[in-house]
Amino acid sequence: MSDSPQNDLETIRRKRLAKLQGTQRERSSVQASPPTSGSNPESSISDTFSAGAAGAAGAAGAAANARSGTSSPAASGNPFNSLSSSASGSKINITRSNDAAPQMITPKPVKPPADFKVWADEKLTAAFKFTLKKPSGATDLTYLDEVATELLESSTEPLLSEATLDRALLSRLTEIPIENPFNYLLTSWRSIETVRRTVRTSDADRASKISLLNEARRLCTGYSVLTVCMPDMFNAPNATDLAALMVEKPDSARAVPLEFVDAMILRAVEDEQLYDFIAPVIANLSTRMRSITMVDSYQQYYRALQTLVAHKPVATLLTEMPEFLPEDVSATGIELYTILGPFFRLSPVESKVATTYFSDSKTRPASEINSAVTALRAELGTIQDQLSFMVDKIVRAGINPREKMLQYFGRALNLNHKRRAMQIVPGTISTDAFMLNLTAILNKLCEPFVDATFSKIDKIDPLYFKKSERVDIKEEVKLDADQNTFNAYIEDRIEGTPNFISEVFYLNVACHYYGLGGAMHSVGQLGNDIKDLERHLSQLETERHNWINSPQAPLLNNTLTRVREQLNSALAFQHALNAALQDRSAMSRSFAFLMTAATWLVRLVDPAHEHPQKHIKLPLAGPNPDSFKTLPEYFVENITGFVIYFARHYPQVLFDQTQVELVTFAVTFVRTSNYIKNPYLKAKIIEFLFYGVHSQPGYKNGFLGDTLNSLPFAIEHVFHMLMQFYIEIEQTGASSQFYDKFNIRYYISQIIKCIWENPIYRDKLAQESNSDVEFFVRFVALLLNDVTYLLDESLSKLTEIHKLQGELGPNRPVLSQQEQTERQQTLTAAERQASSYMSLANETVSILKLFTKAVPPAFVTPEIVDRLAAMLDYNLDALVGPKCTGLKVKDPQKYHFDPKALLSDIAEVYLNLSGEASFVLAVARDGRSYRREIFTRATNILSKYAVMSTKDIDKLSKFADGVEQTKLANEQGEEELGEIPDEFLDPLMYTLMEDPVILPSSRISIDRATIKSHLLSDATDPFNRMPLKLEDVLPNDELKSEIEEFRRSKRKQAIAAAENAADELAKDADGDVDMA
Repeated sequence: MSDSPQNDLETIRRKRLAKLQGTQRERSSVQASPPTSGSNPESSISDTFSAGAAGAAGAAGAAANARSGTSSPAASGNPFNSLSSSASGSKINITRSNDAAPQMITPKPVKPPADFKVWADEKLTAAFKFTLKKPSGATDLTYLDEVATELLESSTEPLLSEATLDRALLSRLTEIPIENPFNYLLTSWRSIETVRRTVRTSDADRASKISLLNEARRLCTGYSVLTVCMPDMFNAPNATDLAALMVEKPDSARAVPLEFVDAMILRAVEDEQLYDFIAPVIANLSTRMRSITMVDSYQQYYRALQTLVAHKPVATLLTEMPEFLPEDVSATGIELYTILGPFFRLSPVESKVATTYFSDSKTRPASEINSAVTALRAELGTIQDQLSFMVDKIVRAGINPREKMLQYFGRALNLNHKRRAMQIVPGTISTDAFMLNLTAILNKLCEPFVDATFSKIDKIDPLYFKKSERVDIKEEVKLDADQNTFNAYIEDRIEGTPNFISEVFYLNVACHYYGLGGAMHSVGQLGNDIKDLERHLSQLETERHNWINSPQAPLLNNTLTRVREQLNSALAFQHALNAALQDRSAMSRSFAFLMTAATWLVRLVDPAHEHPQKHIKLPLAGPNPDSFKTLPEYFVENITGFVIYFARHYPQVLFDQTQVELVTFAVTFVRTSNYIKNPYLKAKIIEFLFYGVHSQPGYKNGFLGDTLNSLPFAIEHVFHMLMQFYIEIEQTGASSQFYDKFNIRYYISQIIKCIWENPIYRDKLAQESNSDVEFFVRFVALLLNDVTYLLDESLSKLTEIHKLQGELGPNRPVLSQQEQTERQQTLTAAERQASSYMSLANETVSILKLFTKAVPPAFVTPEIVDRLAAMLDYNLDALVGPKCTGLKVKDPQKYHFDPKALLSDIAEVYLNLSGEASFVLAVARDGRSYRREIFTRATNILSKYAVMSTKDIDKLSKFADGVEQTKLANEQGEEELGEIPDEFLDPLMYTLMEDPVILPSSRISIDRATIKSHLLSDATDPFNRMPLKLEDVLPNDELKSEIEEFRRSKRKQAIAAAENAADELAKDADGDVDMA
């Protein structure tokens, strides 16, 4: 084989002539012998032409082998067999598919009619712009003199036909220079297509014509593959850039029809030249996509790649390319330097797109912004559908491409763990655009098993992490396992490969955390940045008059301009991010997937593993399953984060969904609180329940209220669950636990208020107070602690505000600028705290009012009744007593302070408990805050402002009278006791003990009721802070007997004194009579 393609072609031409001569001799021999029945001279001519074409085209393979350093097979065979005969070679075969088939011998050969031959020659001549007939004058046709001569020498009419076209086309492509062979073949193919569409079904020669045109099409696509793979064969000055042609606009003259590309791919597959043909095209498309955004013409790129991967061989080949997933790819590189990355990153979440659609968003009408958002969401939906189509084709192409695609997803997720870090270093993670599109694609892959009945939920393998390391969770915090427990768990490997459903499920759970969750985190960060920029801009504009004429004016003006530009860009990006993140259809798919995940988690802890087909039963008695407790926390955090985010920003997404699975998930894991060790993760469940019952236009009870009020599972467990978590959140282990608990308990109070209208829940409260008295008393004690602290802090801050407002008011004393600034800062801090505390206090008092009305006896147990009475008396005195004027502040609504409403709530609590004798006694014994005149002032205010009904005001007044009588009687009893020995007094309350017990560590005796009350909020010995449980205390029977004896002796003394006094009075009376 020579080094020059031209020499190769000359060799081909000579061999073709030699073979043609041999064929002519064979024909002469056949003609000299008797004709065989059914012989067909035309068939012999056709075979001759095919053979000639075979010899000519064989050189192309030889040239290819020469370039690749392989040996060339004999040129006398099929024209492109040289490209396929070796195991490592590629095959291109541009001969008719039936050439190798045995020829059928028919008794009576049927020749094509003469007019068909003329038609064929005319159509092929017009399509390919060459002829075998010597032109008589000027023409734009190319005369193939050499081919025509060969045909004449073989006694064959020089017409273009199905038999002669291959020889003629090869000659035209190789012997006469063409500037762009690919364009020439494409133009010819288009012409053939036009003719093909004009062939009528009623045409008598339709079959012959279609066969001819199909052969012409096949030759065009076959040689077109060669022009792309081996352009040197045709002496073309430039290689064919098929990628550039595929991304031309459809109406462009240079655009390649998709049908033509499909046909070329089929030819390349058949000839085993697919990799050489299409791999460079795919790489080229991907490289071009790197600089494309949604404001550019990107549609053709997606259409091109869709066209390619629609073919299984191409989809398989794509995953085998080195660029599909390079070994050393980074988080930023995976979306730029992999084949699919540039396609996956196309999104509105890009600065150029944001600026184009949302520039000057602060000054533009909302309708324009909404229109832009709607348009972008629709366009993004189309993009994600196209991406899903591509991935689906790759996954369905075979086992290997499916595995490669799963590897791609796994690598993308494992490279992006830092997306959930508190501080993110720019350039170390993939973009929100890329990750949101991955989430959308995985949602689509999960759709087959995300159905309303969860019919395939049993296909999700709970032992996935024992079988696969595709998703890296080593550094993630687990639900209820430390690192050693987790390591021991996964070291016990299980042989086998997870099924595809399990693969995409676990990948999608991780993608919702790093992808969707990361994007929601970005929204929060961006919101904070915008607030900072707005504050900075406001400060610059406010102080502008101070520096406008100063030497720093140019610098500050530049700063002002820069801040405005930054703010405009940030706002535009925020709109773009929301456009992608809050797409209703995409988020509905995410919600459906997360509900499948929630149901699967419940099924995982169900001892029978039959949920939801058979509903889970609570409480759970068994230990926490290893397969559950070793899961990353993000399995739960995905669900809570999604619901909280969309409840706050875009609740319409949640109103469209069924909420049974969500409520079941929430109740199961808060009710079974020991299954999740992180109290703040459980608090997130409470938080989304709070948002779920928040009233929305058209939905009084929010998107969860109706489910909470109707679902039997919820009705059975919600009240206990809420009280249990109210207690549990008292101790979280965090440094901020004291303040965190108030926010969480605020959420609980709102949930309770939502369900309180349901009488079934009110009955549940009564059942809870009777079924587990100790549990309920602990709950009530913590409720009282909160009310006491919050009201005290609220009223204290209001008093401070009253003072500061006076000092900063129009009649304020003379203050320096520094003093004014300091007081203003103090006032701002006090206002913020007062608003927060007062809001929480109002809700807690509201719950106290509801509960004391429903179950009064539960609030008058010895452990809490004195504290409750003291708290009510103290706050009543603060609201209406002598110091109440210190609560007068400007704009009290700003601090959620409504003194009349608060007074009414406290008065109602008194009324709710007024029938309990122990409560009356407790109020009477409150020597610190109780005074009869305070009740008198309270009833006067309530009457003056008509805050309560006259009937209730009268009841409150009678209650106060009863308390006063009890107080007098109690004081008389205390006088009877006289001086009480110190050892008989409770060391904390300084009251006479009734049931003294000994604390085991400090050995101090204290009243049982007092220590029970203390342990409700603090599980330590109050004298040495050592851990203490109620069951550890020891009865002090000896001291109790002494106290009882002390009482009896004092009682006897009192009785004796009374009798003596009566005797003296009798004597005095007798004496008076006698004197009379």
